Amino acid sequence: MADELVAILKEENATLRERIRQLETLLTPEDVDVPLEWQLANAERRIFSALTRLDVVSKEMLYQALYSDRLDLDREPDCNAVESHVSKLRKKLRPFGVVIISKRFTGYSLMNRQQYAHTPPFPLTVVARHG
Repeated sequence: MADELVAILKEENATLRERIRQLETLLTPEDVDVPLEWQLANAERRIFSALTRLDVVSKEMLYQALYSDRLDLDREPDCNAVESHVSKLRKKLRPFGVVIISKRFTGYSLMNRQQYAHTPPFPLTVVARHG
C-alpha cells in the first residue's frame, strides 16, 4: 500500500513539474530573438519575452517572469521592482524603436508586439496518468 502511494505521489509530482515548466515557457518563452546590440540583462530579457506573449501583461505576471525560480513567492509581489526593471528596459530599447506602453491599472504592453513574437502560445498538454 505504501509503495503504491509513493508511486502515485511521484507521478503527481512529475505531472505538476511538467505543468509548471509549460506555464513558465508560456510566460517567458525562450524562442524570442533579442538582438545582442540591445545588451539586455537577464531580468530585462525575461520582461521583454513576457511582453511578446500577450497584448497586456500585468505587473504580477512580470514579477512571476522575473522571480519564478525563487522559493519565497508566497509573499506579496514587489511591483516597484517590476517598475524599475521596465523603466531601465524602456531606456535601453528606445534607441531601437521598441516601445513599452503602460496600461493604467492593468500592466504593460509592447507596441507592435507581433513583430517580436516568433511563435504563438501553445496549449498546455495534459500529462497522462497511469493506473
